[in-house]
Amino acid sequence: MASAIASLSNFTHSPVAITSVNTSAPESLPSLTADGGMLVFTRIVDRQEDFFFSLRLPNGEWSKAKPLEGINTPFNEGAQSISADGRTLVFNACNTPGGFGSCDLYISHWRNGRWSSPENLGEPVNTKWLERQPSLSADGRAIIFSSDRPGGYGSRDLWLTRLQPGGKWSAPVNLGPVVNTPGNEDCPFLHADGRTLYFMSDGHPGMGGFDLFLSRISAEGSFSTPENLGYPINTPANEGALIVSLDGTTAYFTSDTRDPNARPGDNPAGINTDIFTFSMPPQ
Repeated sequence: MASAIASLSNFTHSPVAITSVNTSAPESLPSLTADGGMLVFTRIVDRQEDFFFSLRLPNGEWSKAKPLEGINTPFNEGAQSISADGRTLVFNACNTPGGFGSCDLYISHWRNGRWSSPENLGEPVNTKWLERQPSLSADGRAIIFSSDRPGGYGSRDLWLTRLQPGGKWSAPVNLGPVVNTPGNEDCPFLHADGRTLYFMSDGHPGMGGFDLFLSRISAEGSFSTPENLGYPINTPANEGALIVSLDGTTAYFTSDTRDPNARPGDNPAGINTDIFTFSMPPQ
């Protein structure tokens, strides 16, 4: 186990918190446009999950975050994935009127200077079970998401659905036992290269509750044995929701800062999640 966990841990820089984005409220589940200019994430305010966004400033820093108007409602919206061009947002919303289950997947498009009214992806993607944390492929034609629906290998597994010629989404396919375990797999991120899948899991050998892993997809569509990203990315705390920039040099992820020694977070007195960034090693 030790060699597997250390295999990807040649990091030159430890993760740092994005101070202009993080607050005393929990921030999590970042997503990034292809040009690296906009960071969208979920923040919990007064027990309500909403979307916020931050823009990269000319000096390379991130602006103070603002609510994402047109998407947020009195219900819980979270775990969004923004398309490469920043014009499509796929996300999960929970306990909404007309929904199929506790949490469903929705899609919205940027049109005429505003976000369209979110549309439920409908059956067979959404069920009476839990569907959440989608990752939209760079071409916008595939979504990988987490669900506890029947037919999986554990409590929550990763599933894949594809956009069909008529505009409907296909029946989801389980990613299989190489990726999925008897535990939980969440927060998938399919990189723009179409060949690298990052996700969080508490079922693969790790350092804490949830760790971050990557699996490479072959030309035939099979998945390699997941590799633990290692320390200092993974710690005894919970890490998850990792995304990587288009050029592969910079990553952003969520970390649980309940342990004040685990991360230099901004809420040392209580449980919190913040967004961190680090430079990716060449491998």
